[in-house]
Amino acid sequence: MTETISTAAVPTTDLEEQVKRRIEQVVSNDPQLAALLPEDSVTEAVNEPDLPLVEVIRRLLEGYGDRPALGQRAFEFVTGDDGATVIALKPQYTTVSYRELWERAEAIAAAWHEQGIRDGDFVAQLGFTSTDFASLDVAGLRLGTVSVPLQTGASLQQRNAILEETRPAVFAASIEYLDAAVDSVLATPSVRLLSVFDYHAEVDSQREALEAVRARLESAGRTIVVEALAEALARGRDLPAAPLPSADPDALRLLIYTSGSTGTPKGAMYPQWLVANLWQKKWLTDDVIPSIGVNFMPMSHLAGRLTLMGTLSGGGTAYYIASSDLSTFFEDIALIRPSEVLFVPRVVEMVFQRFQAELDRSLAPGESNSEIAERIKVRIREQDFGGRVLSAGSGSAPLSPEMTEFMESLLQVPLRDGYGSTEAGGVWRDGVLQRPPVTDYKLVDVPELGYFTTDSPHPRGELRLKSETMFPGYYKRPETTADVFDDEGYYKTGDVVAELGPDHLRYLDRVKNVLKLAQGEFVAVSKLEAAYTGSPLVRQIFVYGNSERSFLLAVVVPTPEVLERYADSPDALKPLIQDSLQQVAKDAELQSYEIPRDFIVETVPFTVESGLLSDARKLLRPKLKDHYGERLEALYAELAESQNERLRQLAREAATRPVLETVTDAAAALLGASSSDLAPDVRFIDLGGDSLSALSYSELLRDIFEVDVPVGVINSVANDLAAIARHIEAQRTGAATQPTFASVHGKDATVITAGELTLDKFLDESLLKAAKDVQPATADVKTVLVTGGNGWLGRWLVLDWLERLAPNGGKVYALIRGADAEAARARLDAVYESGDPKLSAHYRQLAQQSLEVIAGDFGDQDLGLSQEVWQKLAKDVDLIVHSGALVNHVLPYSQLFGPNVAGTAEIIKLAISERLKPVTYLSTVGIADQIPVTEFEEDSDVRVMSAERQINDGYANGYGNSKWAGEVLLREAHDLAGLPVRVFRSDMILAHSDYHGQLNVTDVFTRSIQSLLLTGVAPASFYELDADGNRQRAHYDGVPGDFTAASITAIGGVNVVDGYRSFDVFNPHHDGVSMDTFVDWLIDAGYKIARIDDYDQWLARFELALKGLPEQQRQQSVLPLLKMYEKPQPAIDGSALPTAEFSRAVHEAKVGDSGEIPHVTKELILKYASDIQLLGLV
Repeated sequence: MTETISTAAVPTTDLEEQVKRRIEQVVSNDPQLAALLPEDSVTEAVNEPDLPLVEVIRRLLEGYGDRPALGQRAFEFVTGDDGATVIALKPQYTTVSYRELWERAEAIAAAWHEQGIRDGDFVAQLGFTSTDFASLDVAGLRLGTVSVPLQTGASLQQRNAILEETRPAVFAASIEYLDAAVDSVLATPSVRLLSVFDYHAEVDSQREALEAVRARLESAGRTIVVEALAEALARGRDLPAAPLPSADPDALRLLIYTSGSTGTPKGAMYPQWLVANLWQKKWLTDDVIPSIGVNFMPMSHLAGRLTLMGTLSGGGTAYYIASSDLSTFFEDIALIRPSEVLFVPRVVEMVFQRFQAELDRSLAPGESNSEIAERIKVRIREQDFGGRVLSAGSGSAPLSPEMTEFMESLLQVPLRDGYGSTEAGGVWRDGVLQRPPVTDYKLVDVPELGYFTTDSPHPRGELRLKSETMFPGYYKRPETTADVFDDEGYYKTGDVVAELGPDHLRYLDRVKNVLKLAQGEFVAVSKLEAAYTGSPLVRQIFVYGNSERSFLLAVVVPTPEVLERYADSPDALKPLIQDSLQQVAKDAELQSYEIPRDFIVETVPFTVESGLLSDARKLLRPKLKDHYGERLEALYAELAESQNERLRQLAREAATRPVLETVTDAAAALLGASSSDLAPDVRFIDLGGDSLSALSYSELLRDIFEVDVPVGVINSVANDLAAIARHIEAQRTGAATQPTFASVHGKDATVITAGELTLDKFLDESLLKAAKDVQPATADVKTVLVTGGNGWLGRWLVLDWLERLAPNGGKVYALIRGADAEAARARLDAVYESGDPKLSAHYRQLAQQSLEVIAGDFGDQDLGLSQEVWQKLAKDVDLIVHSGALVNHVLPYSQLFGPNVAGTAEIIKLAISERLKPVTYLSTVGIADQIPVTEFEEDSDVRVMSAERQINDGYANGYGNSKWAGEVLLREAHDLAGLPVRVFRSDMILAHSDYHGQLNVTDVFTRSIQSLLLTGVAPASFYELDADGNRQRAHYDGVPGDFTAASITAIGGVNVVDGYRSFDVFNPHHDGVSMDTFVDWLIDAGYKIARIDDYDQWLARFELALKGLPEQQRQQSVLPLLKMYEKPQPAIDGSALPTAEFSRAVHEAKVGDSGEIPHVTKELILKYASDIQLLGLV
């Protein structure tokens, strides 16, 4: 069970130095603190090797003798309104010295021994931490009993299970929990003595409660001694000292039972040597400061014992908070004026809410919020905390970075990041492993959550370790003990960490606190809860989800101030909380699926008493799930039905409602947003929509309006919701005349044919007739139109043509999607800004004189241009380079038909208007997917070579079919009008050979290299092995982007006045340079990539690792395209398809340095790795 965890950042050197100076200043000016500095002589005496535990404690308590050890709130007895005597707290503390604490322990031990309690007997403890609790705990160590502190918030069933397991002879209970103790005592026959502490006979209610307990036990027939601790003290002082207990270092002295937050409580065993470590300060902070500590954490929790023993082991004074519900916390801490505080998240929330409430009350005109906030922080630091906090930490559960920053700014000290566990002791401080006590550690893969030791940039996995303070096991649970140690003896912490460097670790989350949502996203709920409690409106939150749902729900407890403010208008509260959660998510850069879509507003806080919090005030998830699970599942069902009804209503009312209103409501329903939050000018892609959600939206709109709304329309950067609505209106009114997949191939076609793709289905009959007599093309190219210029290959084609035309006064038109020409130009300019100033300057110089960017869309009718601009292009352009396309390897052909097929028809329309304009068309190797290798010819008629094609869910089937259809239409145009066409079918267009940061971040190759670097795992081979299981020679068909563009420009744009030619732009070399070679080169260069022999095992691990990445990296990875790696590829050394025509043309045009197609080089692959790092993709 993890005990001390926080997410604090390592403090800055400046803050450390500031704290050191502050310690010197405070100690020199504060006699109380100066008198509490540790004494070397006592420290040396206590840490003498092989001392028995009792001797360690005796030396410590007698060594510091008259120093104040424990502080309890002073009180007096007063008469209440009902005439009964009650306790009233006084504004001061009384203390017990170290010597008095030892004397109290000796007296209690003597009294218990006289009553038959012996070395090795068990003592159950139930109560809030206090001077009495500490006294009886030390007394148990003096006598040799085994302490079993029980959680006050545990259920009777849980408590009794522990008692049945331990069979205590003594049950020590505070008066506050006496009734609960008796319930358990009656069910525990082994109990012979009920010791009542924090009891005052003068208080009528306490005296009556004790009498009632005696009567209840007597009526139940139990002969149990019931004795107040004060009575035992008085009696024991007159008795002989109890004999010293066994000095056996392995004798059991303490059982700390886990909270049950993740299952059944189990008792971690602490033998004498391990308890002695706590008293000797073996694994606590090394800071030498006078300690005035604040104690409020339970003794059933390791952090509570560390707080107490950490103070006493250094000669300090441990003061106790007076109330178990912490209602007097700020009153008490102002009196204590601590020098050290160990916080838990709940107390941090209290401090923050106190600050926030005071800030809200203090807002005044003419003064900035920051000035007021700083003044309030100073007041809280100096008055509420006493102005002398020198050390602070946070423990028991994660604390959000925002809360950490707040507390550090408030206290002006670093909030220490400590991590440890009940089982292993202290592990690290500020991210640095503590050696000692840790002797060794390792990380182990958690494949089901996607954490691997091969992850990049840092290994990630479950932390396992060995330590000098490792517990020996769980009491009476040998099987459970065996389960938490691996075969090599390492303790399985159950915590996922990242290894930033040797002995430098960062906590990520508990394995059991990670949920996997229906869409495969992993969410760390404890981190989300820590973040959302940073909201000024949220007191507590329980985040809930399951793997059958794609979104989260929550239970939110608002702050008392908010509940009071909205007591008369509770309906107004929920939207405010929702807005606040959204703001927290935005500030913390959380993903959309990490934001609860809906929540239950709970007005009653989660408490220890209700069983929803542990004694350390950690959320008890099983209990919260039991308590709220049914209501939350009902809320899931309600939301699902609400969404379905919402969609049904949209379909019913579509005919009578404004189209824009329905479009907006449909987007809101699909994305789980509120319609009121979506303005007409918001773009679907800005709402977090990707190509798959756009596909769902497209199908939804088609079902509602019964018209096609392609994904290209939805995801266009130029289209907001209003533009989508206009597209639908045009389709419904018949204003849009472009053909669709259904009108050309049939609505549900699964087979498409070349014969269906005739120009008369796309273009006017009059235009086609006129094209037969149009003026021929010119060989003197002065003006070029390039589409898709901001795409990967398009940018190099634009640059190549600018370099050719600018010196001679020529011009390049770039057709770019955008709201207007300025926006379109900005999109084009941006692709040349990759961090290489040489490229940026070169482009801008050329563009200034020879480039004109036109806002348009080749997927729209007339390219989305006005008639004036259309006519201008028809008249002026000499050559068209059509590199634009909607490149998506996931979307089906029907969704790509509009931009890639109808769009090519629009290019043909321009090419045959006014005069013929040769077309350079960028196709893809994907068209070969459905053509037998023996039948594929580089320069044959595609209509004959591939007359019929299948529509299926194969990799990139839709994209390959759409580019094939474009080739068919161009063949038709050539036959009709003699249109000169040059088709270039590229395989993989690789990075630019020279310019830094220039690579295609969305292509499968870049995604693959990035994913290999991020996951750190690769298969033994990406290709089929030979009969002996060995790696075979293979080849990767990739050509650098700069060479590809230069080839296309030289072959497709120079002296092209007639003919139709096709070229396969592949790398044909039989050089054995393959994906396997690329991994070799990366490993040789020092990149950490481990090879896995079994391909299927690699693929499963690779996929899980990718799914475990942060969302942005995951989306940029190869995960969406992983289907292409579902099995090893055939090992072919050389190109599988013919490239003779392309090779000959390259040689004749003298492209490149040698007129030869280049090999893929090691330098290019290593440039990929460095460019990926430069762009922040890893």
